[in-house]
Amino acid sequence: MNTLAVAIAIVVLIVSLKVFKDISLSLLFSVISLGIVLLISPANYFSAFAKEVSDWEFWKVIITVFSIYLLGETMDKSGNSSRFVRAVERLFPEPRVSIALMPAIIGLLPMPGGAMFSAPMVKDLAKSDSTISNEDGLVFNYWFRHAMEFFWPLYPALVIASGISRVRLNTLVLWLMPIGAVALVAGYLLMIRKPIKLRYSHSAIKELMISAWPIIAVILLVVLNQPGWLAVLGTSIIYLLVNKNKKKVLVAALKYKTFILLLTVFFYKNLVEIAEVPQSMGSELMSWSIPPLTLVILLPFLMGFMTGVTQAGVGLSLPLILSMGNGYGTLSTTILAYTFAVVGVLLSPVHLCLVLTSEYFNVEYPRIIKRISVVTLLSIAASVVLFLLLKST
Repeated sequence: MNTLAVAIAIVVLIVSLKVFKDISLSLLFSVISLGIVLLISPANYFSAFAKEVSDWEFWKVIITVFSIYLLGETMDKSGNSSRFVRAVERLFPEPRVSIALMPAIIGLLPMPGGAMFSAPMVKDLAKSDSTISNEDGLVFNYWFRHAMEFFWPLYPALVIASGISRVRLNTLVLWLMPIGAVALVAGYLLMIRKPIKLRYSHSAIKELMISAWPIIAVILLVVLNQPGWLAVLGTSIIYLLVNKNKKKVLVAALKYKTFILLLTVFFYKNLVEIAEVPQSMGSELMSWSIPPLTLVILLPFLMGFMTGVTQAGVGLSLPLILSMGNGYGTLSTTILAYTFAVVGVLLSPVHLCLVLTSEYFNVEYPRIIKRISVVTLLSIAASVVLFLLLKST
């Protein structure tokens, strides 16, 4: 019944998006349909909301997203955003290349809604090339930000996968690197399609460092092991205080639609957790005598898709998969399961980066999924090849 309920909720979400073109409203309809099919009690709805507003993780995301908007608006109003874009254009004269580099570099630093951090810069860079649409900007930003998640060791989900499987983190990273390489190269060949040109300019580098000091400060603070939300908040407040038009910047940074969207996403996530839908669905799928290899693919994908969080996709599915004794090696199983958890999150309509950038660039969810489908399939193909090479390992 849980599997059927999730399938119905996904259909309701897709149909609602098509009709209303509003992700918050569509998610709400999806949640209601899930509750009706599973007969979730009203008390669970209240518990989900209470858990949301009392959860520090939720408020950290709100603070992070607000701080990113504040940083972006301050950069824009101060003129630093234009200076930054000009400096990048002088160093990398091909806009598509510079756009791909920006999210890829920021993708080295995991943080909630991280794609929003590079989104304003990508949008500004895209203005210099009339062939780059809003949809292109979103897709470039989203893909190159998340291609890093396939293998980069700073991502918590990868650490969780290593802990559950007892495969050393460096071993796991080493074998996942080809998948990340395929994701990046496929994205470059199919999306960017331009040669990489670098023009050294001392003045451009100087202008880049001066105009982008808030971004550099955040990166350095995160590298020094400071919490991402605190690094962005502190930097954005200091940056605001040393610039003019403070009131105008603050008003522009308060985007109420985005905060309603975050409220809806976290409500959905908490309700699913309180009703124990992922666990029940996992047990349900396992009881149907589905072939083990299908479960290795299906469970992490569905858990990632439902929650929109890679840690949850890995953490909920991998213990079940490894406990089945499916006849395949631990390393190969972990690689395949991890890849499908990442893919599930990438395609999830409740993934923070997807919903935030979809709203920011004003691009509909089905269009995004269509645009990243080929590069996603190529990344999956790379993981399947690795699985077959290592299946007894």
